[in-house]
Amino acid sequence: MLKKIALLGVTLAAAVACGAIAFSGGTAGAQELPPDKATTTKSPEREVSNRIDAEIKKVWERDKIKPTDECSDEEFIRRVYLDTVGLPPTADEVIAFTADKEKEKRRTLIARLVDDRRFGEHIADLWTNIMLGRSGRDFGGSSHLFAEWFSERINKGDKFSDIIYDLIAAEGSLSENPAVAIYVREVPFKTANSAGVVTKNLTGVQIQCAECHDHPYEDSWKQETFNGIASFWSPIQLRLNVRNVPADPAISDNDAPLRPLPDAAMEKLPAEVREARKVAERYNKPITLDGKEIKTENRKFWRPAMAKWMVSSENKQTANYIANRFWSFAFGMGILNPVDDFNSFNEPSHPELLEFLGQDLIDNKYDIKRLYRAILNSKTYQLSSRGASEKAESWHFASAAVRQLNPEQFFGTFVEIAGGNDLVKSLRMRSGSLSEQMRKRYTGRMKQMEKSDDPNMRDYYFDEEALNRFAGWYDKMDDSWVLRRTMAQGYARVGNDDEMLEADGFSLTIDQALLVMNGDVTNNLSGSRRGTLIWKLVNEVKSDDERLEKLYLTVLSRRPTSSEAREMKAFVKETGNVSQAYEDIMFALLASSEFATNH
Repeated sequence: MLKKIALLGVTLAAAVACGAIAFSGGTAGAQELPPDKATTTKSPEREVSNRIDAEIKKVWERDKIKPTDECSDEEFIRRVYLDTVGLPPTADEVIAFTADKEKEKRRTLIARLVDDRRFGEHIADLWTNIMLGRSGRDFGGSSHLFAEWFSERINKGDKFSDIIYDLIAAEGSLSENPAVAIYVREVPFKTANSAGVVTKNLTGVQIQCAECHDHPYEDSWKQETFNGIASFWSPIQLRLNVRNVPADPAISDNDAPLRPLPDAAMEKLPAEVREARKVAERYNKPITLDGKEIKTENRKFWRPAMAKWMVSSENKQTANYIANRFWSFAFGMGILNPVDDFNSFNEPSHPELLEFLGQDLIDNKYDIKRLYRAILNSKTYQLSSRGASEKAESWHFASAAVRQLNPEQFFGTFVEIAGGNDLVKSLRMRSGSLSEQMRKRYTGRMKQMEKSDDPNMRDYYFDEEALNRFAGWYDKMDDSWVLRRTMAQGYARVGNDDEMLEADGFSLTIDQALLVMNGDVTNNLSGSRRGTLIWKLVNEVKSDDERLEKLYLTVLSRRPTSSEAREMKAFVKETGNVSQAYEDIMFALLASSEFATNH
């Protein structure tokens, strides 16, 4: 099938290079421009966008860099959809946005997309992968629960500083508070590892390098510095009863002061207990990175103290990191890179801009939606990816970077093409809701255990209350979102490299991708039975020109070039079987590098 298309010599990437891209989407007709959100500073969103452009321009002028032109509406829409809701626009949205003559339609579309429920889901996908990864320990679907918890907070407009605080100080069971997922990703719990992961991913400081020795190039980061930071997490106790069904790990803090034991007493302890005691005594003096010691001996207050310090208005490090991280979501790289490695030797490309965005985030109570709208409305974000100056480096931000879709975006696009909501409804009718499937799985497991002749199997306890809480979280999740997240996790297991590091960009072949997906999705993609995309093209669209336009808009968010249309129509005529020909064309588009990027 794909070999036939290869013989046509159709180079889809060439269409991107020559500028024959036509995307669009969103709103038709003039709409009232949404006003700037209320702020606590003298910098409305428009002024933040203008400041972004002014600081970027300073570096262009300094380095004599010529930026690309503003991107077309067609180029803009695919990019902004993927960067906000994690999915490309539909064909109808492409057509509507192209026809819209409203001057401020981009700003209107950005505002609408950032307020879309899927915005929270997309941002949650990004942060869940940062905090948990895709292929770690997953009690009761903890990754999905964490993502739902995170998306709710984003969509409600909660301050991101509050989200950070609640993550650092999270306690309770997983089914009650999915924020504890960041502490149950590793069993048994290890203080040093959790401290390193949390500080790196929520403040951008990689102090874990000083765990075993003084930091190699940060003179102020001694081993004692790491011990002081890690101490904040040392009171954590992970409780996990593996004989409960479903398993529901819980996090709490031991509030009792830890008194050092004499050497003689230490020697009497079992080896395993003695080592654990040594670790506990090592991490028993909480000191923040700026040298402030926590005085209280009640260890229950240590993590809240660390959380309060991290998001304090005086602590610009956290704000600068969060601003840098969200900038990287929009541009594919940060103002400082790596995005999570702030140190005295790592200089940002635009230091004044990073300081401004961090301070603006503090001044506006960590309003992430406001920050993201301001970034997306900047002229810098809306540059074209075509015609970049050879002299420009990626950190000049003088053109839009062509980026690979991440696995959630990639598989989400597949699901939409395969039928989207109709497909999910069909799956739900046949298999039940996600919570129903979960109940059936665990109740069935318990019935098998009760019938077992093995006495050990009858020692398990069915925790119906925990199951109800887990199911409640799943009931709130959109089925199509869970489907694409599950596919992305399957890809992570297939796509890990030799060192078990997860791949983030999609690099599998189309055949490997199909193996990751379930049968319903692949059948809807490859079939021509009633209701599938191919069936609709052949039976509801009359001409090849219209069919090709619809197919290209659906798969690539653009119309075919004249040369592509000519060669594809010739291929359809040569094949003889119209359904088979369009199925071949669709799979060629899906297998293209253009489909796997934001162009």
